[in-house]
Amino acid sequence: MQEYSGLLAGFIRFTTFIFLLPVFSIRQVPFMVKAGLGALLAFLVFPEPVPVPVDTFGPWAILILQEFAVGLILGFVVILTFAAVYFAGQLIDVPMGFGLVSVFDPATGTQLPLFSQFYHLLASLVFFAVDGHLWLLQALLGSYDYIPAASWLEMQSTAALMTELGGNVFRLGLQIAIPISGTILLTDVALGMVIRTVPQINVFVIGFPIKITIGMVMVFFVMPLYVHLLASLFARDGYLMEVFLGLLAAWGGT
Repeated sequence: MQEYSGLLAGFIRFTTFIFLLPVFSIRQVPFMVKAGLGALLAFLVFPEPVPVPVDTFGPWAILILQEFAVGLILGFVVILTFAAVYFAGQLIDVPMGFGLVSVFDPATGTQLPLFSQFYHLLASLVFFAVDGHLWLLQALLGSYDYIPAASWLEMQSTAALMTELGGNVFRLGLQIAIPISGTILLTDVALGMVIRTVPQINVFVIGFPIKITIGMVMVFFVMPLYVHLLASLFARDGYLMEVFLGLLAAWGGT
């Protein structure tokens, strides 16, 4: 049993990460597919066995929790990066007048803002188009070079990197949303000036159609910029891989 302890550790780490990876995390992907992919990756790497007593449950439970924590933190990095897209969508929905509009997301079973859902779907397409999933899996397979099985994480560097990533989520979301949100803000200012000049105009009648039209036109024009930003975010030398590999390097330095 002990000679397969490394294989069990790899299965726990890889499967936990795959369950959190975009597209693979949706309900429509069967559990056996996710677990099977995690087992396949564990067989490909086949980490070195861990000296765990066969007749003692405690060390096995600690090994499983450690590997689960590693996979969970690495997967959380990807989730936080995609959270910037959701944040940008919410910043666009509210000024355009779609703040109360939500659509049902069959992947998560929840209601999501309109543009958050649209931007997330587009981000997922770009993520796979630039082979972001392949770069992440390659880095994940090499994670045992930095932190072997049954190794403790460096919590200080982990907390610092995760805090920095959380702050950058807002920065990335603002970069995505600011062209459209800024245009809508200028539209509101223009409508306010018109109303001050001609008080008889009902702003609630003409305001929403104008802001929606201008917002949709701006979405069309800034779409190439958005795709370029996503491509640079998910590319091999992009921000996501920079944080991912930086986290592994911080662990490997312990």
